Amino acid sequence: MAVRPVAARAACLGLSIGGFGLRLKSDSAGIISILRGRYGNFARRAARSFSFGVREAAGGESPFRPAVLLKGNRLELKRGDFSAVLNLRSGTGELSAAPYEQCLDAFLRSLLSSLLPRRGGFMLHSAGIVKRGKAYLFLGKSGAGKSTLSKLAAGAGLEVVSDEINLLRREGGRYRVYGSPFWGEMRCEGRPGSWPLGGIHLLGKARVNSAAACGGSEALKLLLRCQLNFEKGPGTAGLLLGNAARLLASAKFGRLEFSKRDASFLDLI
Repeated sequence: MAVRPVAARAACLGLSIGGFGLRLKSDSAGIISILRGRYGNFARRAARSFSFGVREAAGGESPFRPAVLLKGNRLELKRGDFSAVLNLRSGTGELSAAPYEQCLDAFLRSLLSSLLPRRGGFMLHSAGIVKRGKAYLFLGKSGAGKSTLSKLAAGAGLEVVSDEINLLRREGGRYRVYGSPFWGEMRCEGRPGSWPLGGIHLLGKARVNSAAACGGSEALKLLLRCQLNFEKGPGTAGLLLGNAARLLASAKFGRLEFSKRDASFLDLI
C-alpha cells in the first residue's frame, strides 16, 4: 500500500498593531516564526481582522521603496521581495514574501501606512513619549533629535512609544497614539497599548530649551513631510490633506527646541 505524504500543517499568527487586527496563515512555519519573533509583543487575537494567506517566495528587496496602489477595493502592495493584495471590503488577502525580517517589516509598514489614513490616522516619522497618561509626538526630519529626545525621556523614567515611527488614529472625533513596533536607534520591540494624544511638537535642537507656538502652514508642511505613505492613486493626496486639516484643527501644535544635555525640556511639555 502506498503511503500518502502528510500535508504540512498551516501555522497561524494573530497580531494587533495600530488598532488593526491582522491574521496571517501560512504553510511556511519559517515565515510565521520570523513574524512571531519580530512582533511577538503584538501577538493578539482581534474580533475583526484582515486575514492574509501567506506563502514563501524568493526575491530581493530592490526597489527599496514599495509600490502601493488602490484599485477600487483592491489594495496592491509590491516590492522586490514581497507582493500582496488585500480586498478592503472583505478583509481578505494574499501575501507572497521572502522569509526574512526586513521583508516582512517592509510589508507591514506599507500596509499600515495605507490602512491608517482610512481611519483618519497617520504613520509619522516622530518621537513619541507618554507623560501623565497622554502621548506627545515630536515631528522631525532625520537628525532633528528624535532618538536623543527619546533616550533622555526614558532616562527620566518616562515611557517611550517609539523613537522613529508612531501610529496615530482618529477615534470618535479624538486622536489616540498606539504602541509601535517600528523603532530607530533605540531598537526596542515596543509594547501594545494606546494613549490619548496630548499634543504635537515640531522638533529642533538648540543650546537652550524653549517652547513656542507655531503657525498652521509651518505645522502642515512638516506634518505632510513626516507622514509615511507609499500609496499612489487619484484620491490619495486628497485623503492625506483632509486628514491633516482635521488634525491641525483639533490637536495642540507647538515648537520645541531642546538641549541634548538633560531631560529638563520635559517641564515645557
